[in-house]
Amino acid sequence: MLSSFLGVALATIALLGIQDAAPSLADAVLYGRASVVQTLIAGGANVNQRDATGMTPLMIAAAQGETAIARKLIAAGADVAATTEDGTTALMCAASSNRGEAVRLLIASGADVNAKNSGGMTALMVAAFGGYADPVRALLEHRADPNAKNNQGRTVLMAGVTGADGAVVQALLGAGADVRAADAGGMVAMTYAAASGATDAIEALLERGAKPSGGDLMAAATECHAPALRLLLASGLKPNEAVDGKPPLLAAASERCVDAVTVLLDNGADVNVRDGDGRTALIIAAAGGMLDVARVLLQRGADMDVADQLERSAWMYASMANREEMAALFKEARARK
Repeated sequence: MLSSFLGVALATIALLGIQDAAPSLADAVLYGRASVVQTLIAGGANVNQRDATGMTPLMIAAAQGETAIARKLIAAGADVAATTEDGTTALMCAASSNRGEAVRLLIASGADVNAKNSGGMTALMVAAFGGYADPVRALLEHRADPNAKNNQGRTVLMAGVTGADGAVVQALLGAGADVRAADAGGMVAMTYAAASGATDAIEALLERGAKPSGGDLMAAATECHAPALRLLLASGLKPNEAVDGKPPLLAAASERCVDAVTVLLDNGADVNVRDGDGRTALIIAAAGGMLDVARVLLQRGADMDVADQLERSAWMYASMANREEMAALFKEARARK
């Protein structure tokens, strides 16, 4: 008992000692201690001294949204254009943390709104990806490029639709973001929106004349985004259009996306459509033990006896060892016929 008491007491003393010790400028900024920051600056502290991670006090203030402290640092000579090893600036720190006021201060202090880090990301890209409308608007108001691309050719709009914030997407489109621009792999903003299930973004892109493709439908199906699928199908896409030999229904079934399977079937998908290996959605569900998917497919009249290239039918997969529940489901469906 005594040793425990002494341990707690010693720990408390050590903690108090740390708290009483003179903090570094970076620590004072991190914890928002404005008066300490002012004292350290007055005492000659280096306002551009980097911490162990390579961040300057101004970057820390920007990320924390400590605008008053950031103003003090800038007045004392903090370098607004300083970067970390990977090219991150204070403006990027503020933008990626949804610090609109800090973004405006840094821009007013001369920060380059179109500076890029080593990956080609700009402050506008990181704000858009985060879904942060206030920093996005502030950056666009000061001529940040809405069509900037990173090293993979991904645009600000692609980042915005991935962030899935409707206000961000609308701001980018209003500033002239190109809905047709493609990344290095040929994907456009609509594909990113579909893969993220960003229905507001899909609607906004459609209103701006973007033309969805079968690849967009596949992206939504693979990621189990039923509402996005519904929107894309309503725009005129065909539910049975295969991409690389795989129809959307099989993609949804493979990922156990029951809602996506249902939406596709409701919109005319062929319940017995096959891929290049002769597999149907029911074969995939039976082989994978996906009871919920198989149940929907059987209710919609899926053929249990169609065989794949291995000459195995969904019925055969369902009848394999250790699949009692699946076998029972198939027997019930067979009995109803």
